[in-house]
Amino acid sequence: MLKFLFTFTLILLVTDNSGVVAQSTPELTLQDSLLDRPAFKLFRAEENYDYLKDKETSPYQEDYLDPIKFIGLNASKDLNLSFGGEIRLRMEDFTNRRWMDEHATFYSHRIALHSNLNVTKHLRFFGELYHGLLNLEQKEFAQSDPLDWHQGFLEIKIPIENKRLSVRFGRQEIAFGATRLIGIREGPNIRRSFDMGRAIIQTPRSKTELFYGKEVQARFEVFDNNFSLFSANAQNPKLWGIYSQFALLRDVGKMEVYYLGFQSPQAFFNDAAGEDQRHTIGIRRFGQLGKTLRYNTEVMFQFGETGGKNAKGWAFETDWTYRINDRNWQPEVGLKLDVISGDKSHGDDRIQTFNPLFTNPAYFSLAGIIAPVNLIEFHPSISMRPNKQVQIYLEWASFFRYSIDDGVYAPPRFLTIEGQQTNKRFIGSQLACKIAYEFDQHFSFDFDFSYFLTGSFLDSTGNDLNMMHIAPTVTFKY
Repeated sequence: MLKFLFTFTLILLVTDNSGVVAQSTPELTLQDSLLDRPAFKLFRAEENYDYLKDKETSPYQEDYLDPIKFIGLNASKDLNLSFGGEIRLRMEDFTNRRWMDEHATFYSHRIALHSNLNVTKHLRFFGELYHGLLNLEQKEFAQSDPLDWHQGFLEIKIPIENKRLSVRFGRQEIAFGATRLIGIREGPNIRRSFDMGRAIIQTPRSKTELFYGKEVQARFEVFDNNFSLFSANAQNPKLWGIYSQFALLRDVGKMEVYYLGFQSPQAFFNDAAGEDQRHTIGIRRFGQLGKTLRYNTEVMFQFGETGGKNAKGWAFETDWTYRINDRNWQPEVGLKLDVISGDKSHGDDRIQTFNPLFTNPAYFSLAGIIAPVNLIEFHPSISMRPNKQVQIYLEWASFFRYSIDDGVYAPPRFLTIEGQQTNKRFIGSQLACKIAYEFDQHFSFDFDFSYFLTGSFLDSTGNDLNMMHIAPTVTFKY
């Protein structure tokens, strides 16, 4: 623990004295009347720096990295190049990891570099390299990868009257909705990407995507994450489907409807193992009522076959957030409820365990110990903003097994504790806190803390030690 605290303090000192964070207050100039620059996007491939084409007319404040964000390569500057990336440093400390007598303190980092080449307004190439390091003797999936292509795709943009058609082919990131089923795996070092063909149709009120691809399997050597889309022998899980988001006329909020197809040659659930093929139909409703209330509700139904057994499952999630006021720390209270099906009867020819597909592993916490499978979860929270740079988030989550004949799973869908050995339902409760501090557009610091108190189910299976996870993170984006 002393080593952990020393390293954590060192990271803070290095960041605070970088010369970039601490700046003297400049005199008021024309620069101060310009707009704040757009924030970096979660999907870096979606950033657009065309406003730097003519710096004299740009409405945004200048940045010292502008010279690499837009490089004109011809007279009209329709041929242009940009660079960006991320450096993320993190320390993690686990006490009683996986509810067992296992203590671990380790350092990890992610280094990413991407480039975007616009050939014309209608054609571009995007590529991104990833390096992930974890200083443990045993390498861990999605954490350790010395160097590989994380993304690399070609995009063709076709304007059609009041629509825009975009076709992307190659390795790319995707996520839909609340990342309930398709998430980018932001917690670990190596985010999730797919070798995929994808068509995106946009209108002023809707966006529809059609896609087919295979998940990239992050391996442990240099440039060994093979392109698998056309490989019949590849064991990578497949994903295909259609996802549509639209606004209803005279309606508050937006709707999403989707069909997702999934196939994996190997899956392991409490009562079935083998090839898993699922078809998921879902609907999501989200938006804002007035200035104070946000809502999100999603319902999913699933059918298919797993290990030769007939598979059916379902999931329901609702999330409401109320802002108390717009001043004095802007407190918001939230309430979330998840109900996800599990297998009803062990040993029969059917399975009702819901498959969360490619869910966000940090869906419940950065510790990543529970997946949304066979679960009832009740989740109140509160967040506050003491100022523009700081956000504090506190939450308390209680977890129960939906079916006492099914087990507990870890992200994305791995069985960790079998369920038929006890009829106890209560898994445990988790207290979590996150403090996020943005020094400026480029530098940020996050401190994540979670404490998991085991319930009667874990106690009766021998996994009875309360778990604590601490993770300070420093990030530089450019």
